[in-house]
Amino acid sequence: MHNQVIMAVVQPPAKILLTGANGFFAVHAIKDLLQRGYTVVGTVRSAAKGEELVRLFPEYTDKLSYAVVPDIVKPGAFDQVIKEGGFDGVGHAASPVNAPGGTPEEYIRPAIDGSLGILESIKQHGSTVKRVVVTSSFVTMLHFQKGLKHTEEHWNDAVLNLVEQKGDKAAPGELYTASKTLAEKAVWKFMKDNEGKVSFDLATINPCLMLGEPIHAVTSRDQLTSVSVLMSEVAKPRPESELGNESFPVGHVKDVAAIHSAIFSRPDAAGHRVVAIESSPSWQDIYDALNEEPAFPGALKGNPGVGKLPDTGAAGWDTAYAKELLGRDFIGAKEMIRETEAYFQKKGWSFLTGA
Repeated sequence: MHNQVIMAVVQPPAKILLTGANGFFAVHAIKDLLQRGYTVVGTVRSAAKGEELVRLFPEYTDKLSYAVVPDIVKPGAFDQVIKEGGFDGVGHAASPVNAPGGTPEEYIRPAIDGSLGILESIKQHGSTVKRVVVTSSFVTMLHFQKGLKHTEEHWNDAVLNLVEQKGDKAAPGELYTASKTLAEKAVWKFMKDNEGKVSFDLATINPCLMLGEPIHAVTSRDQLTSVSVLMSEVAKPRPESELGNESFPVGHVKDVAAIHSAIFSRPDAAGHRVVAIESSPSWQDIYDALNEEPAFPGALKGNPGVGKLPDTGAAGWDTAYAKELLGRDFIGAKEMIRETEAYFQKKGWSFLTGA
């Protein structure tokens, strides 16, 4: 945990700015904030996307609006929005768009610049802002030491060394992980360097792969990048030796959104990196979930019974604080996997049925 003095609290009906507001997670985060009584302004890349966003919440027309920020990496991109907004809190969920096949610099620099840019804008123009919540990722905490539980003290320095060694030959997943890790490190360094010079404190939320049904309009499964990766993997047969292995750490997008909202209202959340992981099912657990009645067409059988990892809770991760913030039990792996596959089948996108 990073020490911070302010320990602010941002309770409803406070005004929150959320960047990257039309993404899968962000739309759920907005819904949760609105339901708690917050007023929300979401940043989007175009007015068309903004109109699409506000249309999703017709019952909150007086509580939700949007601001257009075409390029979050541009110096001063958020200056005007922050200057005019009178915000109490800021959630930074926007990520720069990365072209595939980019160099390490092309991945990493925009991630750092986007995160530092908004903090700089708040420092210069956001005197009313008391708390900032940056959406980071669980990948920044991976340490690859068997048997050692991941906590918010851990950093993924292994991937930084790897990308440094490989340079342009680094895989996209390695570059993504390095960019998230360096961007988050830069955010905490900014806070340390600006101690006593800013009126806000900061926390990060570090979610895993989020599942569940999207609220926003999705026209192709490719728009749900990470979700599609998992659902395509679920459709691939695996050797018996792998069936009991963990698949991906997963969480329900609604739970992550609720934890994100709670971070704003809890004074003691300042300085925390909140690990939002709810479950780490095995491949067999996923197959078993999909084969429960009513079974999904095309679901693989595997070897029923060799899974048996807990439906909630991820043994390798310390998620106690996230659960405390959530204030209820996590949604289990079984439910979120079934909900996601039902959505994919409804849309005609299921990998199980070869759609």
